[in-house]
Amino acid sequence: MSGDSEFILAQEQSVTARAGQKIKEVQGTLVLTNRRLLFVAATQEEVDVVPGIYRTPKVVLHFRYTDIEDLIGIPEDPSNLSILLSSILEVKGHEAIVRDPRLEITWNENSNERKAEFVQELTGGRKKNLNDWAKIILGLKSGSIKPRYIVQYPSLDTLEGKILRILGDMQEKGLYEIENRVEEEFKLDLDPDDVEASCNNLVKQGLVDFIDDNGNDSFFRKRSPLGEDDLSS
Repeated sequence: MSGDSEFILAQEQSVTARAGQKIKEVQGTLVLTNRRLLFVAATQEEVDVVPGIYRTPKVVLHFRYTDIEDLIGIPEDPSNLSILLSSILEVKGHEAIVRDPRLEITWNENSNERKAEFVQELTGGRKKNLNDWAKIILGLKSGSIKPRYIVQYPSLDTLEGKILRILGDMQEKGLYEIENRVEEEFKLDLDPDDVEASCNNLVKQGLVDFIDDNGNDSFFRKRSPLGEDDLSS
């Protein structure tokens, strides 16, 4: 890889996209790279049941997304969008006041003006939301924000490299999930202590952040090249 390579800066899963002349809603994953804004239609779904309080009925939540560990092999779908940052004419972020946080994009595609709105479905527990992407997109477009490019990651032949690939979607994961995902993808049988030691090594190298969960479990997340402008916090 060279310094001109495209790399992922941030992701938001379970985003609803509204685009096209005949507005239709599609859920999926929104991905920001140093060159593009990508929307990838969902291929996976998770169901979370929130228990009711007293006589309040339980709430069933459906999360639809696609895991994007890298930019190779993104599944094709007619609902996918690929928007070059250089083609963006206007970007607006809207905070969650009445509606969920959302991002409005206007861009030029083949001399035609197009518009799309992306709505964040998963909220709470973070300082930054989808509306904060607007400032970062403008900074990337103008060149005032320069992401930190990692010249060399651990080799995929190492356990650290395999774990970093699993964490490529920049979503925080617990040790148990990391172990299972690495074992499943690479057909391995791992020692949990080795997984924890490798995760801690990645933290020491500044490639992964440790997420404190009050001692209940150890969670890790790949560090964004955006540094202090990290949109995952």
